[in-house]
Amino acid sequence: MCGGKTNFKTLIGRVDSLAFKFVWTREFARALEAAEEAVSLAPDRIYLYLNRAHALMFLGRVNEARALYLRYTNERNVQDGKPWETVVLEDFAELRKEGLARPLMDEIERRFAATGLRRGPAR
Repeated sequence: MCGGKTNFKTLIGRVDSLAFKFVWTREFARALEAAEEAVSLAPDRIYLYLNRAHALMFLGRVNEARALYLRYTNERNVQDGKPWETVVLEDFAELRKEGLARPLMDEIERRFAATGLRRGPAR
């Protein structure tokens, strides 16, 4: 049974990594498909929604992306012990390094800052 759980976790990780790759290579429709597949496999894993939000943003579906970025505000230990806001902001920094930026990223950063949310891990 343990092996099955490990294989399932590996599968989810691979699908999520594929979504991430498609975002970086600017294949946003494919990124959305992969992200939605990952979410359908494990809808309780919050970090999986991040690549979905990115894909939506780059596809011009700004309202949907905004809602998703804001939906998990204050969620802690989302990925590697980090809160949602930190994971989002770190991804935004990486996206910008790749030349991928949208006004929504600035808006989300302002919203996180306005509510006094930290960038660091939850205490």
